[in-house]
Amino acid sequence: MPDHPYRWLVLAGCWLNYFIFGLSITGLAPLVSLIMPQLSISASEMGAVLGAWQFVYIFVAIPLGLVLHRFGPGRMLVVGAVIIAASGFLRAAADSYGALLAAVALFGLGGPILSAGIPQTVGRWFTGPERGLAMGVYITGPAIAGIIAYSATHAVLLPWLGGDWRAVLRLWAWCAVAAAGIWFAIWLGGRRLAGASTSSSTEAGSGPGLAAAREMLSDRRVLLLLVAAIGSFTIEHGLRNWLPEIIRASGRSPEEAGFLAALPVLVSVGSALVFPRLAIPERRALILRSLYALSASGLVLLHAWTPSMLIAGLVLVGLASGATMTVTLLTLIEQEVVGAGRAGLAGGLFFSLAEIGGVGGPVVIGVTRDLTGGFALALWLLAAVACLLIANTFAIFAERRAD
Repeated sequence: MPDHPYRWLVLAGCWLNYFIFGLSITGLAPLVSLIMPQLSISASEMGAVLGAWQFVYIFVAIPLGLVLHRFGPGRMLVVGAVIIAASGFLRAAADSYGALLAAVALFGLGGPILSAGIPQTVGRWFTGPERGLAMGVYITGPAIAGIIAYSATHAVLLPWLGGDWRAVLRLWAWCAVAAAGIWFAIWLGGRRLAGASTSSSTEAGSGPGLAAAREMLSDRRVLLLLVAAIGSFTIEHGLRNWLPEIIRASGRSPEEAGFLAALPVLVSVGSALVFPRLAIPERRALILRSLYALSASGLVLLHAWTPSMLIAGLVLVGLASGATMTVTLLTLIEQEVVGAGRAGLAGGLFFSLAEIGGVGGPVVIGVTRDLTGGFALALWLLAAVACLLIANTFAIFAERRAD
């Protein structure tokens, strides 16, 4: 019911679900320095923990998309939030590397439900220009969660909770429980309003299948864009999970590192609202190259030779991370071989393959940290990835002009 005022309550519920999604992603990062010694975890093992849910995501995103198609996103969002809550409680209870790894991996079953189900829900309740506005609103949820997790963990929550990192993770898990309950109530209200048959149905039909996926994967531009997604997620997830520790390595206290780590997340909110709107087809190549160049420059500056360089680096990586995924996905969906009818499947392929980088980024940083005792090599490697992504855009858009 796109014209009913209830749609704004639905949007609020979607935002809340995406908020707890973001808390689960970023909640561990500020606690790494406390968890590693207590559980006797090396940096390489911690990198594997931080990349565990992305590894699961790679394999379950498309099957869970089919489940969403069968049962509808409304009820499945409740399931996703409950899984995220369970992952949070198990993280808090973990007493070994294996237990923590399994707890984080469990989030990989809940995360895809939210990342696929929320856009479907918003698409049903909003049309026209309002749909773009609604997407811009709910996408701020994870960013705001990141700002809170980074800035409040050491400055507020740990002192309040007696320095107990497990209590912080339990707090985030209870937030997920509350989100599940609130969304359940909103979903029931929507069913009563629209009628059970309308509310629980999906976009009926057989939908695109394996043949369509094979056709898309045979298109060179699609493959190049998926490579860009993998590279972008390598940088994004690597930094998201290790940034507080990278900042601490420059001599900052945990509290300072938390506040500084929130800076690029804050900048990314503005970037997400500005760059995608500028990225019309005629400008898209320039926009993508500019975003990758900002990322490469920011990664180099994160070596923190001076305090001002550190701040500049954080701002630049925030500008890049806020819009790169959206512009890349928009470019993918607008390919002729994709089109509106295959946008859902293309999105599933995008995130499934992109999470290869989501796994690789945290793991590479953890391994290089163990090998070198610092983060300099990891930052240079990520900057090199950004430079390769710039080169990749020339192949993407040269191919387009040749058609």
